Formats: sequence, C-alpha cells, structure tokens
Amino acid sequence: MRMGSVPPYDATTAAINTTQDIFSDADSMPVPPVLHNAGEIEPLSLYNTGAEDTSAILASDAPPFLGIEGDPEPFAFNYLDNVCLPPFYDQATMYPNLSLADPFTSPTVDIGPFPPDQIDRTGHAAESSPRVVSQLIAHNESDRNGHAASFVRVSQEDWQWLSGQMSQFPTVIPADYQMPSRHAISRYLHGFLAGFHPHFPIIHPQTLSFRDMAPELILALVAVGSHYCLESHQGLKLFSIARGIALEQLRRRDIEMDSRTNALSLDPSWPLLQSPKSLPSLNHRERNENETHAFPDYQGNHADLETMQALFFLMAMATWGGEHRSLVRQAIATQSILAMLVRQHGLSEHSITPRGWEDWARQESARRTKLIIFCFFNLHTMVFNLPSPILVGDVQLRIPCSEWEWKMQDSASWMAAHQQSTQPPLFQDCFTALLQETNNTPTYSSLGGHILIHAMLQRIISIRNSTRLEGMENEMFPGLTEPLRRALKKWQSGWEQNPESSYSPLDKHGPIAFNSRALYQLAHIRFAVDIGSSRSLLEQSPTQIAKRLLGGPRLQRGPRLLVAARHSAAALCSPVQMGVHFVGRAPSSWSVMHAVCSLEYAYTLNQFLQATTPELLEYPLDEEEKALLATVKETLLEVETSTPRGNPKSIESEPRLLGPKVVRAWGIVLDGMRTWNAVCVITKVLFLYADLLEQNL
Repeated sequence: MRMGSVPPYDATTAAINTTQDIFSDADSMPVPPVLHNAGEIEPLSLYNTGAEDTSAILASDAPPFLGIEGDPEPFAFNYLDNVCLPPFYDQATMYPNLSLADPFTSPTVDIGPFPPDQIDRTGHAAESSPRVVSQLIAHNESDRNGHAASFVRVSQEDWQWLSGQMSQFPTVIPADYQMPSRHAISRYLHGFLAGFHPHFPIIHPQTLSFRDMAPELILALVAVGSHYCLESHQGLKLFSIARGIALEQLRRRDIEMDSRTNALSLDPSWPLLQSPKSLPSLNHRERNENETHAFPDYQGNHADLETMQALFFLMAMATWGGEHRSLVRQAIATQSILAMLVRQHGLSEHSITPRGWEDWARQESARRTKLIIFCFFNLHTMVFNLPSPILVGDVQLRIPCSEWEWKMQDSASWMAAHQQSTQPPLFQDCFTALLQETNNTPTYSSLGGHILIHAMLQRIISIRNSTRLEGMENEMFPGLTEPLRRALKKWQSGWEQNPESSYSPLDKHGPIAFNSRALYQLAHIRFAVDIGSSRSLLEQSPTQIAKRLLGGPRLQRGPRLLVAARHSAAALCSPVQMGVHFVGRAPSSWSVMHAVCSLEYAYTLNQFLQATTPELLEYPLDEEEKALLATVKETLLEVETSTPRGNPKSIESEPRLLGPKVVRAWGIVLDGMRTWNAVCVITKVLFLYADLLEQNL
C-alpha cells in the first residue's frame, strides 16, 4: 500500500467515477470529507485513462459480465477502495495580507519569492510497506495550501500487521475491543495529516513507512485524526489503548535497561568495578565509546522518540478534551512523563553529521518534537495556570530548519535544498539576540519564530507571577519588561522579513506563522492585563469562568491598555473580513490556540470600551483612542450586518453595548468549530460573559 498523491481532476475521470455507483452495494456510502483541512482532495481515478492499449487490461482484470473470456472468478471490485472523495472548499485568497506592525493601515507584507520545490504528482503505485513520501504532502508552488495531505489508504495487510502489533500488549487491550476498519484508519490518518499536523509538524511523512512506525504512534495519530472526522468516540477509545501501549513500552525498556545494567555490574571486567590502579589508561574518545556501549544513548534512540511523539499527540488530544475532565487530568499527568523523556533524550545539540536524507529527517524530527513539547507546556501554562517543567534556559537546541527544506519530497531535491541552506542557529543565540540592545535581528524559520515567541511569553508570564502583589495584579516593573518589549519589536521585524509569514490563515506556507502572530498579540496583551486564574479551564465550569471575568478589576485608560486593545482589535479583523459565521464552518487553518487567545482578546477590548464609554470619561479621548474606537465600531458594524438579528443602528446609538457585542462576536466566530471540546467550552464562556455584561449595564 502506497500513500500517494492523486491525479488531477478531469472530465474522463469524472465520467468513470460516476459509473462506480453501479458496482456499489446498497450499504456502501462515499467517504465523508475531513473537516478543518487547509487543502483540497482531488478525485482518485479508478482506471488508466492514458493513451496505452487497454485490451490487455480488460483481458486480465475486467469482470466476467463485460464479455471478456477469462477465469470465472468473483468480481473483486471494492467500492470503498476506489470511491472519490468529495472536494473541499476552494480556499482562494479571501483578504489581503496585513502588516503585523499596523494591522489597520499598513500595506500587504512582501512575501517575496519562494524557492521552487515543485512536486511531481503523477506516481501512485501500491506497495506492501508504504513510504509516505511525495504522496502525503503536495507542496506545489501553484497551490495556495502547500501543507495539505493526500488521502491515506491502509491496505488489509497493513491493518493485519497493526492488529498483530497490538496483540503483543494483551494487558492493555480490552478483551471485547474491536479495532476500527482499515477504511476508518485511513480516514483518521488523513484527518491528522490535514488538520493537526500543519500546526505541529514534528513527524516527517516523506520518510516514514507505516509498518516501520511504532504501534503507539500510529494509534495516537489515528486517535487525534478521528476528531477531525467528527468521530471523537473512536478517538476516546483509541486514546486509552495508545497511552497504555506507550507506557508499557517505556516499562519494558526500563526493565531491559535495568537488566543490562545489573548484568554489567556483575561482570568483573566492567570498568566501574575495577580499582583505579587496575584501570587501563583510556583517552577521552575511548572512554566515551565505553560509556555509550554500556548505556545506550537516548539521543539516538528512535524507539524512545516515537513513544515521546505518541505521548505528545495524546497529551494534546487530552488537553483539548475540554469537558472531559478525566482526559484533562491525564493530560496533566502526561506532562511530567514527557518532561522526563525530553530530558533523557537530550535538550542540547550533538555535532553528528547526518548520513543522508532519512538520517537528517530523524534528527530534525527529534529536534522539532522536543521544541514543540516545550511550546505545548507553555500552552498548559496559559490554559491551566500550571508552571512549565521546561524553562527557556533549559533549551540548548538549534531552531528548526525552514519549511521549504522540511517539505522536500525526495533525497535529490532535499540534497539540493540542504546545500543551499545554512545551519539553523542555536535557540539561545537567537533569544539572546532578541533581548540585546542592538539593531541586529536574527533570522529564523517560521517554526523557529513560533518557538521564540513562546519563549518570550514564558518570560512575560514568569515575571508577572514573580512580581505579583496584592492590589497590583496588573502592574509590571518597567525595568524587567523593557528588554522583552524590545525583543517583541525585533521579533516582529523578523516575522515580516520571513517569506513564509502571512496574516492569513489560508496561506500556502501553512498556519505556523499565523499562529505565531496570535501569540505575538497575546504577549502585548499580557503586558497590560493577566486574567490568569479567571481563565483556567482546569477546575472551573463555563459559568464560573464568565462570572470571574465579570468580577475582575477594571483597567485604567493609558498607553498600556491602548496597545493591548489595538492588538485585540487587530485579532478580530481577520475573522470579520472572512465572515464571522463562515470562519468556524469552513475548512481553515484556525487552531485551538486562537480560541484560547480569543478569550483574552475579548476581555481586553471590552475593558477598553468600558473605559472609553462617554458617561465614564474623566478626560477627553485622544486621537489614538478615537481612531481605535472608530475601527472597533466599523468592525462591529460588519458583524451586525452579517447577523440575521443584528442591529447596526445600535453601534452608534448604544455605545455601552459595544463591549458585550465584541465578546459575543468572538463567540460567533468560534461557534461553528466542532473539532475539539475545549473550543466549545470557550465559546460557552464568551456567550455567558456577553450576557452577564449586558445584564449589568
């Protein structure tokens, strides 16, 4: 089975596919499209429509009722294996890219030329052990969505192999458990690659083989992908099995490691049991070789890496479980296990030259995995108010390579790109350069910028928590924050210079830069306000969170609130331009991260609107406040006119309603997103918060 790219759609293919319904049985239905994908699925041609002579094909493969003489075997046509997938929504550019510096007035960001990495999408032969190569990511310069993945088809042999792998863990698998069909697994893998993978690109599909992957990793991908197919009930079953297998794998490796260590400790020739005088003189290289032989290096242990990746995907799934409290508790428990595995695997670089494309991909995948886990721990801090077990100072890795190099489809094209690329800088060097009082702006990839903005957010949150005093919850000492403000300006400059950056969630380079922009805006908000414990999704219901937001202290007018409100308003511009009712229901690159940030966007902008209400003004509005207020009114006017029961006239006639309207607008934006329960929880909070604000006017 080869997971391949599919041929372009044409009229001949459409005609052939139309005839497939004749061969299907009554119970067979077309495979539904995966939701929240940024790409487009093209139909799969059943027969060869080229210019070759088809007589040989008909004579050998055609069913008996076509009148061709041959063996009277049953017709082997499988509808589910050959059905076309419905195409996704054509995601053309729906609005211009806006500058991050001034989202209201600046021209579009100059994306500049992108390296030519056109992909040949014609080959789709089947193999028993698939290579996920050019068939998973069709990164074509002409496509707007280069991170989209083709449909993944799992053969019966692959399904049986996976079933056999799972049977090796009888204590984990329930006796009555029935594994999803190969069609469901194919659907879920596609859901993962199309929906989740673009936001957290840590596995390298081009160099992965289905039967070479650890079973816990496959099951974790399938569990996450089921949510993007709106079949989360399967994901919940797979979650416990995948997590159980991952933990059992770790337990077995620990036992093996202990037995090897004990065996070595009983060997009289083992160096540690010999007296110093009897030890031969070893140079540094020989000593390192002996230590490596005695204790396997976690840095090169690919099995541990795949288990780490599986646990990360499961932790992410459990984190976004929202209303499933048991899942959220398991996400918190998995955090400590992952932190230990990351440290064992290594948070520093080793100067090992890769032997080729696949070796390089493994090293880069390991680096990305550990850095993304560091970022996700920061998301736990934002969502649950839990301190991260990995701090900025612990990370001594290089930042990830460019997405251009990462998405190369074969060894030859990768080698050409790799020779043109420079070695990514160390994370600590980039972070230090951002903090320094110089005009030098470090260069980094989109994912590198994403990791750096996470690092700055961690520092901002740490400073705020360490200096929090009663009655000064929203105060930060200028001497501590000035380097971070300077770092944010430099980061913004680097973001705009990156050719992979975009203000659009539909950009062909993927959603990483768009997600980073959301965190950049959140960082500016955190300088002015911290809703902290009020927002925690760990122990509170939506009603409790809404009430705590309502009871929070009012923010005073001033430059800090103005800057935070500007970024909050800018964040609302994108979904309003697309259409607030459309965003949540259309395939896009919006992630749960945007939902988490939206709660703080809504709270901050409401605080600004309350502070600038005419009845409460202590002194007249300045020009910047007037300009921002006009922008907010224009944005809300667009929301009101696009809502069936909207009241555009209330924008000017009832200024006290502007705050509740902003909060409700964010609720409308998120209301159509059904992939993860955490988004549903945040949506409920926003609507409840808007209702409470209106009731207390």
